[in-house]
Amino acid sequence: MKGDLRNMKTRWDHDEMICRLKQRKKIAAVKCPKSIEKALASKEEIAAVFLLMGSIMNVKRYVDLFQEEGIPVLIHAEKIGGLLLNNEGLDFIANYVKPFGIVTTKPALIKKAKERNLFVVQRVFMIDSEVYGNVLENKQKPTPDLIEIMPATLYGVIRSYSELLDIPIITGGLLSAPEHVRASLEAGALAISTSNEALWAENFSTVEMLR
Repeated sequence: MKGDLRNMKTRWDHDEMICRLKQRKKIAAVKCPKSIEKALASKEEIAAVFLLMGSIMNVKRYVDLFQEEGIPVLIHAEKIGGLLLNNEGLDFIANYVKPFGIVTTKPALIKKAKERNLFVVQRVFMIDSEVYGNVLENKQKPTPDLIEIMPATLYGVIRSYSELLDIPIITGGLLSAPEHVRASLEAGALAISTSNEALWAENFSTVEMLR
């Protein structure tokens, strides 16, 4: 078993991740340890894992567990217990934990994470029209690799962003049935993220974006 794990791919680049998302269209959002086994069982259907749990004491173990099975991991930087989001904290992520990337709601982290060669997903909660406009007007450099729009039921917003932005759009939140996933993908999302374990094993590879 250990020999098999050493032969698994544990590093990816930007284009490989985008390709995985296009093919598998689904990211498993893991919120608790009991969900790990289910995510691993669905590894052929998911493009990546968003790790939304853990602390500085155990996050590396979780990341290694998935990545040794060939699943890229992005940790939600704000949800790791005990982690300070300063330069030292980001160095800890990049040089010790070594995930594929991070998920963050904080635009100020994007540049610092990109400087450390981390793939970055900017999560945006679409609470009003001001937030909608801010995303369109944002000129920050460097840009995130993906923008995640939440919740996933805002199909009109997803369609608009997918047409107006150069950055690929993913979406998540309030996905409770396969038809919700299909509607989000058809609206223009490259992929969806979900903590709904029932959806992890579903295959949405044939769903086409309506662009």
